Amino acid sequence: MNGLSSGLVTFTCLFGATLIGVSASTRLPLLVARGATNAAVQRAVWIIAIMAGILLAAMTVYLKTHFDTASRDVRAFSFQIVDLDNALRRVGPPGDAARALLFRYAARTMKDVWPDSIVRLGPDDSHATRIYADLEVGIARIPNTEGTVRDQISHIRQLLVDVGRARWTLDERAGRSLSPWVVSLLVLWLMVTFGSLGLSSQRSRLAIAGLAICAAALSSAVFLAVEYADPFEGVIIVSSEPMRNALFSLSD
Repeated sequence: MNGLSSGLVTFTCLFGATLIGVSASTRLPLLVARGATNAAVQRAVWIIAIMAGILLAAMTVYLKTHFDTASRDVRAFSFQIVDLDNALRRVGPPGDAARALLFRYAARTMKDVWPDSIVRLGPDDSHATRIYADLEVGIARIPNTEGTVRDQISHIRQLLVDVGRARWTLDERAGRSLSPWVVSLLVLWLMVTFGSLGLSSQRSRLAIAGLAICAAALSSAVFLAVEYADPFEGVIIVSSEPMRNALFSLSD
């Protein structure tokens, strides 16, 4: 379930619970009128509301941190790609074949992480791991007879290892990091809260409209949390601009 559908479902559940509470208050006037019973219910509901608020706040902060970390990982990976390309440039013509493989690897990675992106791929560029293996072989074939070149090749190999690690980090960031059970529990707590508010509120259009606005606000918070859970899918995603800039640099 994506963020938009989660937000819509949350709003429907919360506003539906509000209407159920309002409808129940018209049928159970004596129960609502009892001061002791009403006070006890309100205290219990406020405890649930506080728990839901704490859970929603903690979940949003955690997932926003997860999203920001993924954004930093993309920038770091892009920088490492450009750094490796610059090191291969310094080798000269013997590094041209490895540079071509590096471009293919970066393009394949961008297509894997952002499937809607338009990049230039070859007919054999179906797996990033295969291109990475070819890149390792291509770097190993660069002659390192002179001392300066030998040091450069050692540095290039270390940069390649860093690129591979950064690529795996992007894979770890992709995918849902939010359990549907947590969202379901949060929505359930909020439904109880809004049902109680509808039960105890005045039966007027203004009161119902105010509760609808509150339901929309909380639904938008759930939308943001679900969107932040997967940094590379949905409406809110990590920008691919650093990778586009890196590919532009590699194509020179």
